[in-house]
Amino acid sequence: MNLKLRIDFGDHEKWTAYVRREVQPQNQTYVLALGRTELFRRFYEVRGWVFPEAFRQELKQIEGHNDPERTEALASLNDRIFRSLTGMLFAEAGPALAQAGAGEGASEPEQIEDVLDELSARNPYFALCTGYRQAFGDRVNTAEWEGYLRRKLGRDAEDEICFARAMMEMATLLRYFRDRSLRLPQYFRDRVWFLHYLREPERSVQTRVLLSTLATEIEACMSA
Repeated sequence: MNLKLRIDFGDHEKWTAYVRREVQPQNQTYVLALGRTELFRRFYEVRGWVFPEAFRQELKQIEGHNDPERTEALASLNDRIFRSLTGMLFAEAGPALAQAGAGEGASEPEQIEDVLDELSARNPYFALCTGYRQAFGDRVNTAEWEGYLRRKLGRDAEDEICFARAMMEMATLLRYFRDRSLRLPQYFRDRVWFLHYLREPERSVQTRVLLSTLATEIEACMSA
């Protein structure tokens, strides 16, 4: 059977549901991790960067392993790819993000609240999520939210509307982390500042990478 690719799915939940439905249980964790690798490689591609040969060779070796070693090795590789991408993006952005660091000594909920506040102030698409919740409450009605976006962004602004939808998903996941005092993934805070400066298709790929990272952390905490 030929599986669909991770990039064929607009959000993490649909991708996860597809894997749970179509892949044998013993292979699902590996396929989900491989989907994250695929997003990373796609991000290199849309940036016009060459996927590092060291990562390529390691991925080839991992494919020949058996589980659970295969899945563990791929998860480790994904973490290193994520760190590498973050370093490259942060170096490229330079002084523009110099003041985006987390407050020293703040608790996890306080740090995440800072992230939510900063995103509302700096990212106009995230601000739409905040504005919607202030106007209509925390419970998101899909049809109402869709109408709100089209009024604010224009009926034909599909790229902007899709990105704003993703920001609502981001807000929901961040609130989940905050309310349960969960630690954000390493380097997440640095990377999230870049999103609204990016252009399509790079922005969509990068956003899906970050959403997938949050969702993966939640799944890990639930299964611990």
